[in-house]
Amino acid sequence: MNIETSLNGAQARIAIEGIVDEQGADALKKQIGRLDFNVVREVIIDCHGIRHIGSSGIGKILLAYKQLASRGGSLAVINLPPAMYELFVELKLNTLFSVSQAV
Repeated sequence: MNIETSLNGAQARIAIEGIVDEQGADALKKQIGRLDFNVVREVIIDCHGIRHIGSSGIGKILLAYKQLASRGGSLAVINLPPAMYELFVELKLNTLFSVSQAV
């Protein structure tokens, strides 16, 4: 798994490639933990390169949402493959934060 983070002012973009299993979820948690939520108000998680995400990975995304929401920030998960997009909708995560399917 590969994670790349870029910052642009108050916006952070996290691009993930590969399989987000338990190890990948831990790496994602570390990457999110490096963000300064006193500065970062918007996080975009780009899932274009994800082949699979487990419950641990979804949990880490929810952790990021909780940290942002408590400070008035926002989270968006973009470019989800169709099956993962349907899972996020089925779990009603789209009611918490923005979720979009890969085009």
